[in-house]
Amino acid sequence: MAAKTKINFILPFKPRRPAGGFRVMYEYANRLAKKGYRVHLTFPIKTPYMKYRLPYLLRRILSKLEGFDRDKWFDFDAGITMSYVPEVKDKYVEDADIVVATWWSTVLEMGALSERKGKKINLIQGYENWEGHEDLLYSSYDMKNTINIVVASYLQKIVSQYTKNRIELIENGIDNALYYIQKLVEAREPATVAMMYSKQEIKGSKYGLEALKIVKSRIPDLNVELFGISSAPEHLPYWTKYYRDPDNLCEIYNRNAIFISNSFTEGFGLVSVESMFCGCALVCTDIEGHQEYAFDNKTALLTDVANPSQMADRICYLIENNEYRINLAQRGNYYVQRFSWENSIGKIEDIIKSIL
Repeated sequence: MAAKTKINFILPFKPRRPAGGFRVMYEYANRLAKKGYRVHLTFPIKTPYMKYRLPYLLRRILSKLEGFDRDKWFDFDAGITMSYVPEVKDKYVEDADIVVATWWSTVLEMGALSERKGKKINLIQGYENWEGHEDLLYSSYDMKNTINIVVASYLQKIVSQYTKNRIELIENGIDNALYYIQKLVEAREPATVAMMYSKQEIKGSKYGLEALKIVKSRIPDLNVELFGISSAPEHLPYWTKYYRDPDNLCEIYNRNAIFISNSFTEGFGLVSVESMFCGCALVCTDIEGHQEYAFDNKTALLTDVANPSQMADRICYLIENNEYRINLAQRGNYYVQRFSWENSIGKIEDIIKSIL
């Protein structure tokens, strides 16, 4: 079946820097292509409710000038084809057997496509209510003849309130060839902490920085490594290092004993799981996305949202109780091994076969 089946992935736009939701779509595309499926990626130049820096005509011109040089941040399979389209409409979107979209606005447009464009799958990677339009968000869960795939069990509960459509849970996979323990958990300096920095308010990075300053005041030997897709934030403390778009994330995780996440909301929290694959002890906020793998005092330590003093206390506890930190990291690493791409691809293949 794979060799004859064409799958079209419709993305909200074409990102120029790493983004978790896009990475998941790209991984599905890549791995299905390697299994013999014909895979195409569609990037609309105009997506409703999307906030753009540049006007539409300029975006069209730039899309023609740029073409499809392979992204620096993702290595696509050579067999994958791609196209920019003015918008997600029948006259622009290629015919396929399966069409997969993510993000509610793109999904609503996919839902209006004809049957020639493929059997429809909505990949739901988070509770996307952070910019309003909740009525449209809920409508996207209930598109006619569409299967909803969710990446976390809490999303399954939310989506089921708004549709009778089929809902399938496929947890995100982590590439264990990229993320793995290089340096033994017990051999790491305890007072080493890594954190992803983001300008997005919902990631809570400012609270993480506040927590780390508190820790530094208590434990002068603290060393911190930050990474992110934006330029380094201003006025970073001298005792931190910042890496923009690092291509050695596995090494960063392995240099540190602890990883922290201060997010207000997560669909799944890929970087936290990556850090656990690499042997970090996780300290993170007690939110639904984290609760898929972060169980307090079992696989991670949990804190309240926007509570830097509590986050600092948890970090200090791990640094000052090294045996506990080692055991927590090892338990976390053992638990997250279930998040494999082999499992994820096997499940989506079963869904594809069931609907064709």
